[in-house]
Amino acid sequence: MSRDVALTARLKYLLRRLTSFDPRRVWGFASQISKEQGKWAPKVFVDMLVWAALHDTAYIDYYEADFALLTKSERKTFMTSLIQHHLAQALNDRTDVLQFENKITFNRRFAEYLGRDWLDLDEVDADALRAFAEKNPVFIAKTPVGREGKGVFRYEATDVTDWNAFRDELRDKGQRLIEQRIVQHPYLAEYCEGTVNTTRVATFFDGSKVHVLMAAQKFGRGAVSDQFTWGGFFTMIDENGKSFGPGHTGKHKSRYETHPDSGKSIVDFEVPMWDRVVDLVTRAAQEVPTVPYIGWDVAVGPDGPMLIEGNWTPGLYETRVSATGIRTGSRARHRPVIEASRR
Repeated sequence: MSRDVALTARLKYLLRRLTSFDPRRVWGFASQISKEQGKWAPKVFVDMLVWAALHDTAYIDYYEADFALLTKSERKTFMTSLIQHHLAQALNDRTDVLQFENKITFNRRFAEYLGRDWLDLDEVDADALRAFAEKNPVFIAKTPVGREGKGVFRYEATDVTDWNAFRDELRDKGQRLIEQRIVQHPYLAEYCEGTVNTTRVATFFDGSKVHVLMAAQKFGRGAVSDQFTWGGFFTMIDENGKSFGPGHTGKHKSRYETHPDSGKSIVDFEVPMWDRVVDLVTRAAQEVPTVPYIGWDVAVGPDGPMLIEGNWTPGLYETRVSATGIRTGSRARHRPVIEASRR
């Protein structure tokens, strides 16, 4: 049985899963794995139940990490969404995480790390919005609370004819947060100029030292966001800021050795200004000590990195063997946060 999650957290989780258990959903995953990987569905079905009960592996984790293709010892090198969720729940203060959930609150708290101008439409009139747009002809509007790139929109000032009506329209849609458009580093723009390609870095602050637990580089396909919901994909990044495998979307056999649009090499990618990215998240990670386990989204501009947001549940980024051939996950790098959750 996994020992990376506290016993009480596991028991609570098992109780919830037992009360909501849907064998049809599990069988659906087992059948899909059988179709894609040539495994016997009944055996996969039973194996999924065992790993859910004893090894903190949700059915979707089992499928997306290709556990059916991995040995038991290989599986134990991977983080799962359940382990990550339990760690975040155990270590991050439930009140203070609100500073991260709301983007406007986050922008106020982490203003010195943003590197861009922004407005709250509830605090400015249409004239102020127009003045902002005159300085920033292409700008971003966001809903204060949203995940996976949802609630992010791009506008052009030349399309607006009535600024009072436009401000009212944005507020009615919940798009209160207006931000200056980020200009990314030229090296990143070579991969996809139309999307800001961001770096996800998970950190843990133990009270004296900030540990970098995982990093992944996300790539867009020209949409307003580089998230999967907008067609994006990612590659894992090592401790030196370099890619250590092809990119993928998390889908079966979705393998990108080069960017499908620009042709730029994914396997040779290096995060520009990596040392400054690490310095940025190291400083930001110490700002709210009661929320020590965070997944940061960072954009690198021509003059340096900029903080986009912080996620108090860092987000699961792992390689997938059917897409990349890599059979080792990132759990070993998460030992500091796992150990802290047991205290």
